[in-house]
Amino acid sequence: MQGKDPFFALLGLFILGTVFLFCGEGSVTSPPPVAFEKPVETPLPTPKIIESRPVLAPPPVPLVPASAVLKKKIDELLMGTTMMFRINSATLLPEGKAVLNGVATILQEDPTAAFEVGGHTDNVGPEPTNRVLSEQRAKAVVDYLVSKEIVADRLTPKGYGASRLITENSTEEGRQQNRQIEFSIGPKGEQP
Repeated sequence: MQGKDPFFALLGLFILGTVFLFCGEGSVTSPPPVAFEKPVETPLPTPKIIESRPVLAPPPVPLVPASAVLKKKIDELLMGTTMMFRINSATLLPEGKAVLNGVATILQEDPTAAFEVGGHTDNVGPEPTNRVLSEQRAKAVVDYLVSKEIVADRLTPKGYGASRLITENSTEEGRQQNRQIEFSIGPKGEQP
């Protein structure tokens, strides 16, 4: 057997070289370590105490009152709506009732929000007549919303006549824009 020992040694080197050549450098490794019968206990590393910085909470987001949200929705709905009433009348037009149906739906979102319903007119005609007409229009809007199950205590009608014009009255278009209804946030049962 003595002659075969060098043969086996060369054969082993040949196999290792071939494996190394074809499989790469990391494929030839030493055998895994043998586990001891009694493992040596190594002490666990002591954890480092890291001082934590106080976590700053983000600044509180200011709460928007529900009535302000409702007012914004109503304003968006009323934007561009000019002819809600017949001329020189407090009678609601069908288009005006359709808009007020949307307002009633918005008002039902928060049964605690109270609003002033302001009526406005153009400046054609005497101011006392315009003020009475604007009050009648504001009252007609409140009455219509009450018929849509909005509590009357939440709505306060107020007529402003032509005292708060939003545009010039020199054209028919301007006068139509000044004949408007406006919702303002107000405490329940009081005028804002």
